[in-house]
Amino acid sequence: MKSPVLGFSHLQLNARDVRASVDWYCAVLGMEVMSEHGDVIALRHREARLVIVVSPGEPDVDHSPIDHLAFAVADGPTLEAWAAYLRELGLNVPAVVDELGKPSLQLRDPDGNAVELVAPAPR
Repeated sequence: MKSPVLGFSHLQLNARDVRASVDWYCAVLGMEVMSEHGDVIALRHREARLVIVVSPGEPDVDHSPIDHLAFAVADGPTLEAWAAYLRELGLNVPAVVDELGKPSLQLRDPDGNAVELVAPAPR
């Protein structure tokens, strides 16, 4: 039987401060608020077809099977330009590094979740 899975649906994150996390994902990844249901806020990135649901709670970092979230970026120069833009916003952004031959920007959201922006290896 063929799998009924059509694609990725969403990622749900627990956050100590939902508003701080929402602001961070909107600023850093260009996401927008899709819906709000009480303390739970759904964010979307239309071009990437990505939905992140942020809900109140203590992130269970010690037991999470997820090491990090990685988001694709077009190329190294675009990644460098985005890192510079985030620094201009006053965010603490490290240098772009080489991760297995690919330009990578490794960040932490307000709850300490590892978030990576990664570009394809240069040709």
